[in-house]
Amino acid sequence: MKVVKVDHVGVAVRDKESAARFLTDILGARKVLDEPWEYRGQVFNWAYFDIGGQGRIELISSPDPDSFINRFIEKRGEGMHHITIQVEDLMEAVEDLRSRGITVLDVSLENPHWKEAFISPRDSFGVLIQLAEFDEDYWTA
Repeated sequence: MKVVKVDHVGVAVRDKESAARFLTDILGARKVLDEPWEYRGQVFNWAYFDIGGQGRIELISSPDPDSFINRFIEKRGEGMHHITIQVEDLMEAVEDLRSRGITVLDVSLENPHWKEAFISPRDSFGVLIQLAEFDEDYWTA
């Protein structure tokens, strides 16, 4: 598996606007994207923030009380949801991990600009790791 970099940390929040103000006003982050998103029939609000040109933070919230984000918050509270690692070739990474007995979940190849899969937290010390293959201009297009 060829890792490019740690791309971002996803944070589950109840109030995206309040969290966004903290990132911009206190940490000086720059908002890169901010839009609604539909995933598996559920609506989410998500925003990405650049932190000093060295990394990004993704805020995720949802108006749907039954969404996976709200279930996560209900069970664990607000906070880190996942870490995203950019890889050169997603399917090569998935095959490599599976050959080592690591559980890979939710492989998604439908979007030609963003392909993703998740390493089960059971295999990664309780941390949900998202693997993503994308072009760097994905964030600026």
